[in-house]
Amino acid sequence: MATLAGGTVLAARRSGPRPLPRTADGLRIVKLSLPVNAPCVAPLILAEQIGLYRDRGLKVEFTNWSDTPTLLEAVATGKVDLGAGMIMQFMRPLEQGFDLKLVAGTHGGCMRMVGSRRAGVSDDVASLRGRTIGIADATGFAYNTFALLLKENGVDPLRDVAWRVYPAPLLEAALMKGEIQAYADSDPLMYLAQMRSGGDLVEILSNLSAPWQGRVCCVVAASNTLLRRDRPAVLALVDAMVQAAEICAADPMRVARAFARYGAVKAPVGEIAAVLRMQTHHMHPLGHDLAAEVAFYAAQLKTIGVMSRDLDPRAFARDIVDDVTRREAAHV
Repeated sequence: MATLAGGTVLAARRSGPRPLPRTADGLRIVKLSLPVNAPCVAPLILAEQIGLYRDRGLKVEFTNWSDTPTLLEAVATGKVDLGAGMIMQFMRPLEQGFDLKLVAGTHGGCMRMVGSRRAGVSDDVASLRGRTIGIADATGFAYNTFALLLKENGVDPLRDVAWRVYPAPLLEAALMKGEIQAYADSDPLMYLAQMRSGGDLVEILSNLSAPWQGRVCCVVAASNTLLRRDRPAVLALVDAMVQAAEICAADPMRVARAFARYGAVKAPVGEIAAVLRMQTHHMHPLGHDLAAEVAFYAAQLKTIGVMSRDLDPRAFARDIVDDVTRREAAHV
């Protein structure tokens, strides 16, 4: 039995990874998990609707993810082939060893912190001193992002402000009750809340605020299984994504219409387009440029104790980023 089992394993290794499944007309089927209520993924959806994936021999099937640990587990174990999400949600789990690689950045600018003018908060970061800020997760992307940006702008995130956790849908109500004076989350939640506030909610910071202008905030991760099975398929998807992102940067209304047809967010097309205009869809770093983004964030997160004190940010970035534009199967 031992000989048979050993022989089976060796035979599987000699035959290589199984090819991707195909549609009846020969397209390779790739599963991509998205936060389908987030307008920032609209270019990835547009690419399917206008045939950019098909042009590259792919049929992309979308699934929704409910939380980051579930997404990362699904990608790492090959339940889905790729997943899109916020880099600040990925960093700590990737340090802990999830078996996947980051292959592309998609854009910047989908996180914001707002405050209540009635509570004495203004667009001056200093107005947050002594205030309580609401977030949906004590260790999530909003805390990681805005604790660092507060620090960069002269407000100590541990001493000068307090943080209080609420489910994301209740953040606006907590502010209206006076339990918090500001809160942070992602769009479209933040944009729509500002539109409802009658001018009360003022933007204090976004993840494009100084000194983070030009930083990417969302990324696509690929399973190592997929990279071994069909590396060109990953490059094909990334190439389609980049083309769709450029369309979004030039014509956000077109992309908003495509996203609205998908039905994930019940908001007017004009408001979806407004959100997309606030984002930087002309920014989609790959390879070395993406590794530089990862190294920057890793170094920043060390300063607030999110990443290990002895972490080498550049080595970490090299380990978790795969440059799919290279022909050889590097880092897989």
